[in-house]
Amino acid sequence: MRNILTLLIFLLFLTSPLTIQYTQNGFQFQREAHGKTTCEEDDEDCQEEGEDEDEDSEKDEDDDDNGDEGEDIEGAEKEDNRKSVVSSEFTSPLSPTACKSSVSVVGTVGGSAANRINTAVAKSANYAKGISVFGINILATAEVADEKLLHAANITAELIDNNEDGTPDNTCVTAILSKLGGYVSMYNKAEGNSVEINSDSLDETGAVGTGLGAYETVKNYADGESHDASIEEIFHLITQRGYSTVYPKVFGESNTSTSSLAKAMDTARGGEQRCAKEECNWKYNNTSCPVWSDLVDSGDAWYFYADSTADYATMMTEYIYWSVSSNFGMHDSSAGRKKAKAEWCPNTNKLLKAQDPAVYNLINDPKYAFPTVLPNADYSFYKFKTSDINTF
Repeated sequence: MRNILTLLIFLLFLTSPLTIQYTQNGFQFQREAHGKTTCEEDDEDCQEEGEDEDEDSEKDEDDDDNGDEGEDIEGAEKEDNRKSVVSSEFTSPLSPTACKSSVSVVGTVGGSAANRINTAVAKSANYAKGISVFGINILATAEVADEKLLHAANITAELIDNNEDGTPDNTCVTAILSKLGGYVSMYNKAEGNSVEINSDSLDETGAVGTGLGAYETVKNYADGESHDASIEEIFHLITQRGYSTVYPKVFGESNTSTSSLAKAMDTARGGEQRCAKEECNWKYNNTSCPVWSDLVDSGDAWYFYADSTADYATMMTEYIYWSVSSNFGMHDSSAGRKKAKAEWCPNTNKLLKAQDPAVYNLINDPKYAFPTVLPNADYSFYKFKTSDINTF
């Protein structure tokens, strides 16, 4: 009887899938049994990660029960539920180029078998054309001018490949964005569109997207008041679905997150306050910025975004956008300061470093490879052209 039992255990060991992950303590071996990761008894790191994943799963289930899941592709900045689809090969790599990523600078929608979105799906959603940039599909209605679509392509390329050498700066982020079917949905005007986007077919594939109005893609503050929203909206996709998924303990965005980013944001908002409702009543102990270059007093808020439709997770999305965009100088002008001061004070690299060293150090850590140069819609490695756009 003992021999039979030993043989059965041996056969189970052979047939159970094996995952190998490199951690700071060396290679970690995990076995999948009945859909659940199991670790060696003496592997404390593995056990801790497993427990964290279980807790995250419970939190996600709670979010679902509260009815927070939802996504408005046509320009709304709020995502009620921020689920992280994390697999062990992507979790907290030690190097931004530790992951294999087969994405190319330019491609066609549906050009890869691994891509969740193909031309038939895009067409059924009422998109008429598109282009793939580093695996991210940029989809547009017929009303969007090719010039605006190419503008978005350039911005995407510059955010992903900020040093413009033709290779993603963080291959782990691009790999997960490609795996999750990341896409940008471009429409023409805030009101009066004759083409209505129906995202049901994209939702069915499990693809994740962000909305971008063609009218928002402008030269940054060229008119003295309007920033280039394509930088903001595309960056939201990169952090919400990329960095949040690859580095959940550092940049995880959710209503229950206790990541390093969440803790830094709580300080920036003058203290922790959470809300996961459809309407949130945010209140701050300070809602103004110093007139000159002085810093906000210690303990007071320097980030006071007050949109009642934004939940805690959305607050994180906006916070890291303001941080990174201020770090690379997007708002370093009188127009930029005027735009920022309604919700954000440290609008320059210098002010950010002095006011918010916690987030400054996070986003400037080379192992995360955040963009540090302001995109200008002119990607030097490759000249995007109209012939790169495929129509459906």
